[in-house]
Amino acid sequence: MSGRQRLSPTMDRFLALQFFGPFLVCLGAFTIAYLIGDVFDRFKDLIRYGGFGLIGLEYFALKVPLIVSQLLPVACLAGVLLGFALLNRSGEVLACQQLGISRLEMAIPVLAVAVGISLFNFAISEAVVPQSMRQARYLYEVTLKKRQIRGVFFAQRTWVRVRDGFLSADSYDARARTMHNVILYRLGPDFSLHTILRARQARWTGASWISDDATLSTLDEKGRVSSDVRDYRFADSVRPSDLSIVMLDPDEFSLRELDRYIADLRGKGLDPGGYIVNRDLKFAMPLSCLIMVALGMALSLDPMPRSLSLGRSFGLAIGIGFAYWLALGLTSSLGESGTIPAWLAAWMPNAIFTLLAFSIFLFGEER
Repeated sequence: MSGRQRLSPTMDRFLALQFFGPFLVCLGAFTIAYLIGDVFDRFKDLIRYGGFGLIGLEYFALKVPLIVSQLLPVACLAGVLLGFALLNRSGEVLACQQLGISRLEMAIPVLAVAVGISLFNFAISEAVVPQSMRQARYLYEVTLKKRQIRGVFFAQRTWVRVRDGFLSADSYDARARTMHNVILYRLGPDFSLHTILRARQARWTGASWISDDATLSTLDEKGRVSSDVRDYRFADSVRPSDLSIVMLDPDEFSLRELDRYIADLRGKGLDPGGYIVNRDLKFAMPLSCLIMVALGMALSLDPMPRSLSLGRSFGLAIGIGFAYWLALGLTSSLGESGTIPAWLAAWMPNAIFTLLAFSIFLFGEER
């Protein structure tokens, strides 16, 4: 490379556009496929509640930012493999190498575009996705399915109206169907406070909530308070589906809101669990766009330009993307269960695929 200037701006733009064009096509195709799959997944509800109209269109439109954010890494990989498959088929990559242009020089303009895509992914995940997903869930659960909102998420706690009082909880684990730091306020016929139930957790059994070692405080007519510690079962009208409407999913939090919620749970002695993993994923997922582009460049140019057909390139992108999501799902589950640290759960797939990209690139044969 000594004695020769790097690529001209024209060549930089050519290589960048050769990646960006197929990337946009792949992103559009993947998004449409995802939406079609989502429609079929919710087909029964859409038929039952009349969702094949403006409400349904608005709902799926509101989900597009999240879908795009999730599909950007795979679209980046597919864009690189397809774009350079076209260049390899016409012999242009081989011609560049014969002129002494290194693989790194060809990769720089493409990686620069990938940096911009990563920043864009972080921006929409932070500024657009939380609001759009909140509106989408409200539209689907309340406007379309006509379900009544029986609670609110306020001051980092969930408040739900029950048959003869109010129920409050710090957090709700949807998979375990368990509420944490539960307080149940019972009101008398004259709307005066009658009993207060405090429990570390309450589990849904399918018909009622049961709490172990709950403290039940009773206030009599003379204002005296008596307390009793025992297992307590309450079969109120509130169900897990009512809590799922009120509680926010990690995708519905901005980074600042998520940090504040995690700090609040820790301050109350609760384990934030999967929320810490999802906080780290807000940084790891955008960076995966850059990693996928680097891996795609290494595969396209090592050790010699690979004469992959468009179909094989597309299939390779799908296979690698599936492997990444499989690794991410596995490590995220381990992180949420506390088996491995949260930061390791979020960043391990990125580290593995970064090491793979560097290994292919560094040990590749420069011709």
